[in-house]
Amino acid sequence: MIAFSNTGTGFKGAISYVLKEHEKYLPFEKTPNLIEQNNIWGSSSGQLAKQMRFIADSNSKSSRPVLHIAFSFHKDEKLPLEKSLEAMHLVLSEINFDKEKNQYILVKHNDTDVEHYHWVINKVDLDSRNLDTSYIKNRLQVACDKVEKKLSLRYTKGRTIIYDPQSQKGYSFTKKEHSKKKIFHDKSDNISGTKQFIFDELQRVLSSILNLKNLEGELLKKGIECKTTFNKNGLSGISFCYNDQAYKGSQIGCKAKDILNVIQQNKITNFKYQIAQLNGFSSKINFSIKDIVKDYENGNLYPDFKKHFKANQIDYQDDALFYKGYGIMNKQVENFRKASETCFSAFVNEYEFKNHQYNELMKQKPEDVPVLFGRNKIIEENNVLLFEQRIAIKPQLKIQINIMTIPDFAGSFLKRVQECKKQLAELTKKEEQFLKININEKHNNGRDVKTRIRR
Repeated sequence: MIAFSNTGTGFKGAISYVLKEHEKYLPFEKTPNLIEQNNIWGSSSGQLAKQMRFIADSNSKSSRPVLHIAFSFHKDEKLPLEKSLEAMHLVLSEINFDKEKNQYILVKHNDTDVEHYHWVINKVDLDSRNLDTSYIKNRLQVACDKVEKKLSLRYTKGRTIIYDPQSQKGYSFTKKEHSKKKIFHDKSDNISGTKQFIFDELQRVLSSILNLKNLEGELLKKGIECKTTFNKNGLSGISFCYNDQAYKGSQIGCKAKDILNVIQQNKITNFKYQIAQLNGFSSKINFSIKDIVKDYENGNLYPDFKKHFKANQIDYQDDALFYKGYGIMNKQVENFRKASETCFSAFVNEYEFKNHQYNELMKQKPEDVPVLFGRNKIIEENNVLLFEQRIAIKPQLKIQINIMTIPDFAGSFLKRVQECKKQLAELTKKEEQFLKININEKHNNGRDVKTRIRR
């Protein structure tokens, strides 16, 4: 999902554009559809713009009250309209758009293969408050990334800023690639072609590897031999050989320290991904268990465990639960199932017993009162019976699952997450040390140059 935005001063022009009023002879199937409009009436750009302008003029500080946002979805992602609307409304709520107080129209365009929508929003709401659109492009990128993950939509590549729940700010900028695309211009086509091939394959492999051993193995698949040299501080040099031509890393454009830095970044990204996935796995298990408990308490003795877990993207197997490549033993869940069925049966038995007592009580009728002997006793017993029948409440079957039997996976996940965070902290610390060394090297090199100039 991609969102583009701009602001302006003219409502009529923006509305006319999204309604395609300037294209009068569009085929019916390519005519735009007005999907939603809020706090405005009419269908022409003139009518709608006039109402928006009236509200916009209530805030003299809003110099550009028109906000136009275009959403597009991947051409291979065929979503029902309800899902598309849910995604867009969630994104807009992330930028503090209030669909109840802001005037807007939502139009779907049908003139391309890509599903896309246009919003024209009045930044000034009905309370004369102005919607903050500072850094709107970055905020929309973060919001789209967050909603894609929340609704399991197709991932959009190429964002410069993404949603990051681990960051205090809630977002992080994507790291620049370790090296820009390089083109070699050697005099010999054979040399330049070989260098280019090695460089391109190196770039491809470095995008995902987590250690040097994998680097060597992956390059060897393409016939590239990778040789490394080490000293007491670790990797000190790297060279490549292909087609009987050998080059140092510096000749290819990737020195040893550059490669180490990329591997370091890959590891950091990998641990952050693991932490996010483990936290997501834990949350989705809790959601599934809550739904199962609710099913039991609604009177279903045999909830469909697989269905509830599948609704939360978890594959429920006989011995384990799996989520996006991660697994955990489900013995706790099976124990929970048995305990819940026992608990369920106990509540049913108790209900049946109480219901039987209630029915027996309500069946009883007062005894006939004798004229002489035992009259007072019978009257008293009849009064007691009538009182008990009057205050008796018909039993209701109410299932309540014992909270002590509900499985808690938090400890298992916490341990794994803490291990990842510990390793991530160590890597981050090494990264900071690496950056300090580079800064010191540059500083010392600059000082040496100044000293030579003075001499």
